[in-house]
Amino acid sequence: MAESEGISQLVRREVRSPRSAALAGILYSLLMVTSMILLRTGAIVDPAEISSDWLEARSAESSVVLVLIPFAGIAFLWFTGVMRDLMGNLEDKFFATVFLGSGLIMVAMMFVWAAAFGAIFSTYQAVAGELTGFDVLIYATAFTNEIIGNYFLRMAAVYMLSIGSLWTRTKAVPRWLSIVTYIVALAFLLFAGGLRWTRFIFPAWVLLVSIYILILNYRHTQENEGNEPLTLDA
Repeated sequence: MAESEGISQLVRREVRSPRSAALAGILYSLLMVTSMILLRTGAIVDPAEISSDWLEARSAESSVVLVLIPFAGIAFLWFTGVMRDLMGNLEDKFFATVFLGSGLIMVAMMFVWAAAFGAIFSTYQAVAGELTGFDVLIYATAFTNEIIGNYFLRMAAVYMLSIGSLWTRTKAVPRWLSIVTYIVALAFLLFAGGLRWTRFIFPAWVLLVSIYILILNYRHTQENEGNEPLTLDA
């Protein structure tokens, strides 16, 4: 009897795992987009626009973003881990390693991006009275734009290509989702540095995958009443 109850609890945990991935992905998407919008650096700020007025106007938002980004990183790590877990025995070690490694690098770059912007505002507040030029702050802004608008997106392309390859090999998701993943990933590789608004697309992709998993989990629960663990098979 005790063994039967243990198996039942294990099955229920496995059923909840996809929901954890979906919720983590949704949380990451909301936090990341909110952070980029608050700083107005996610897509539209040019380093040449940096001025005292801009820094004063954005100082409050920057403090909020510095709080949000660590939680976004944690949510993304959770999303990545549960996505790997959902593949189960179907996981290919090569693509899974690239998928995990690129995800860890992306989180590191998110933290560097946020820390660099935090340093911009901290520097301005510390030496505002003696600051004779904005060259250092302009340099720092260009640095952060390169991180989030170039290197982060190209690493996101690797992340998406690896999970897309896993999905294609295992037929774990509908073909349309794999195709969308490949198209967006190739666009990141080729045009990431030239189109600033593309940096909003990756959180949107995570949100799309999360909603799909959430819907699939709901359908599975309704059809199987929690008797079988959920995989990504449609």
